[in-house]
Amino acid sequence: MKQIIYLLLGIICLVGCNSYPEQPIESDKLPDIVPDYVGVEIPDGIAPLNFYMADDSVDLLDVTMVGAKGGELHVNGSYADFDMEEWHELTRQNIGDSLVVTVCARRDGVWTQYRSFPIYVSNDSLGEWGVTYRLIPPGYEAWGQMGIYQRDLASFEQSVIVDNRQMDGQCVNCHTPNRTDPQQFTFHVRGPHGATVVSINGQTDILEPQNQSLGGGMVYPYWHLSGRYIAYSTNNTHQNFHQRSNRRVEVYDESSDIILYAPDKHEILLDSILASKDGLENYPVFSPNGKTLYYCAAQRVDSIWKNYQQVKYNICRIDFDPQEGRFVGTPDTIVHARQAGKSANMPRVSYDGRFLLYTVCDYGCFPVWHPEADLWITDLQSGEAYPLTEANSHDAESFHNWSLNSRWIVFTSRRDDGLYTNLYFAHVSVDGKVSKAFRLPQRNPKEFDEETVCSFNTPDFASGPVTISRQQLYQKIMSSDRQGHTLIKP
Repeated sequence: MKQIIYLLLGIICLVGCNSYPEQPIESDKLPDIVPDYVGVEIPDGIAPLNFYMADDSVDLLDVTMVGAKGGELHVNGSYADFDMEEWHELTRQNIGDSLVVTVCARRDGVWTQYRSFPIYVSNDSLGEWGVTYRLIPPGYEAWGQMGIYQRDLASFEQSVIVDNRQMDGQCVNCHTPNRTDPQQFTFHVRGPHGATVVSINGQTDILEPQNQSLGGGMVYPYWHLSGRYIAYSTNNTHQNFHQRSNRRVEVYDESSDIILYAPDKHEILLDSILASKDGLENYPVFSPNGKTLYYCAAQRVDSIWKNYQQVKYNICRIDFDPQEGRFVGTPDTIVHARQAGKSANMPRVSYDGRFLLYTVCDYGCFPVWHPEADLWITDLQSGEAYPLTEANSHDAESFHNWSLNSRWIVFTSRRDDGLYTNLYFAHVSVDGKVSKAFRLPQRNPKEFDEETVCSFNTPDFASGPVTISRQQLYQKIMSSDRQGHTLIKP
């Protein structure tokens, strides 16, 4: 008898907690939803695009999603919370077409039905298991709790790769896999137990973080496709603050060079071509065929902080001989940003070799706090350069990377509130056309926006989860043992 009573009470509760639109007022306006998923293009297999209304006076949503090729979803609640299995079935069914979304919102007991909008399901799959990234509070000179994380893009599951609370609160950054391979990665650690970590198929080396011969730490890494080399920049980095500026903080290099590390030989190549006395070289990136290195270069200026707005970077490239492990010839400038009064940095070449993706800002090499910073593409076949207008925003776009199939990009953007950076994704067609960007889906996006106090940065795609033993990794980093190396200066 008690079970029947409890069941009836549960049914009454469910009925009482839900209300459905009856004769809603029709509006020709699009709904103001957060995140903004109106008209975005998504890959099949992405986690559900849950959303809520920006208007806090809305107390209930009723959302219907109909596939152009068939299938339908309906949700009713304080936010749009789609069932995981039903969502994936609907997107699979509508690959190459669209989902039509109709939103009704209730305010003070009155329902409004907004103009329907599409979500496009791309013919191009994502082809990746997930993404890796660092989560860090938006602090400045000092750092606190932070970590490197990984996220399954088909669900909302996030897991830890490295948590700095297990390493006396040291700074961890720049986690970089080799072509999205979770079994080959490197990252940098700053602090009393500083190190550069290089892990290849379960074998992990802990290198000295810096030495006098290099002049700085080994940061901003990029792997050669063979895994035999990793290019790093070695930077003497500083921070300073603007008294009157919406840029808040400026990160700049007193000096920076590019080095090449050979993990199997424990050799570091310091070539004067990429370590010039009068230049600042940064952000090295190998081409997909491994025969070219792209990087950023600027001229030094006197009293660099006072004259930092004069520091503007071009993007250059130089030939590389992978058999001999050396650079060949002289550098060539391919993005002449300085001539346009701008600074280009953070280059990334699509894995099909067609496009160069980079960030353009007014000056400097760290655009994270530059609201004018936008993503650009140069077509390496035609030489055409253009901004990613559909994906850019009014605020800073910065760290970015390509999916292995070269059809998707992930990047960080400060567009949501000007303070925190979130992860955004966009589709890039074979001819370089870019879709409207969409934000990384969250199970409860309203709760996420209200409670999250960390920024995402240095994202990259991952073909699978990192499975290294964290405890063993922590022990190695916290020990005094460091792998030695031989420095070669040709």
